[in-house]
Amino acid sequence: MKSSDERPPSKPLATSSVVDELDRLILQRLQEDGRVPFTQIARQAGVSEATIRARYRDLTEKGVVRTVGVVDPYALGFQAPAIIGVSVEPGMVDEVARKIGALSEVSYLVMTLGRYDLIVEVFCRDLAQLTNLLVQTIQTIPGVRDTEMLMIARSYKLTYRWAPALEAG
Repeated sequence: MKSSDERPPSKPLATSSVVDELDRLILQRLQEDGRVPFTQIARQAGVSEATIRARYRDLTEKGVVRTVGVVDPYALGFQAPAIIGVSVEPGMVDEVARKIGALSEVSYLVMTLGRYDLIVEVFCRDLAQLTNLLVQTIQTIPGVRDTEMLMIARSYKLTYRWAPALEAG
């Protein structure tokens, strides 16, 4: 079963062939305000709303942009965020990642090359839930060799306005 926020494995894109100046403007405006009307973007760009709508559809189909509602876990009472480094038995990373990725507390999961095979970000309501998640759930998944939990004490930056420095075509 695939949730709506899962993505296929990352693959490099030739950015110059994927986006142009108009696409960059659309992306910039959507990052500033995900509900900005296409008519406003069209007016700023000097093109028709239909052009913006078509470009947005193309960017979505190419996987360049996804429009989602972002929820603040702290505002909902999730006061025990953590990053968990997971070391996995050889050949089992994908299987372990599937199991960890299915956990509702997991907000971010990546495979890394380094000390840990997987890095997991989780949001739990309290320390008891976080402890149970780590000790009773993640550490008991077949193939998990070792874990290290880093509790998040303070967040200095959390942004969805990431914008790569794209070379002009």
